[in-house]
Amino acid sequence: MGHGRQRTNWNSSNRGSRLPDDWPERRAKVRGRAHGLCQAKQHVPECDGIGTDCDHIIAGDDHSLDNLQWLSHPCHKAKTERENAERNAKRKRMRKHPEERFPGLLD
Repeated sequence: MGHGRQRTNWNSSNRGSRLPDDWPERRAKVRGRAHGLCQAKQHVPECDGIGTDCDHIIAGDDHSLDNLQWLSHPCHKAKTERENAERNAKRKRMRKHPEERFPGLLD
């Protein structure tokens, strides 16, 4: 998987295979643009201000530079945990109350 990623459980993810071939260059551009500093909107107490992780601002496979930011590992972990909790809560709501089709629609 390469690409110099650190501290992520890539063993249980297919994320690395979905990154573009020029990921190391994009990652370096994001780090340089941030001057190596954490760009989190919400810093956690453990953040020392030094960025280490390239993060997708909006989760998914948009690898454009506009959708990438440089975060400290603690801030990246907290952001990912928040996003996962939100996604899990939405899934739970959908299981309890699935979206119903409008009754006037024909099959």
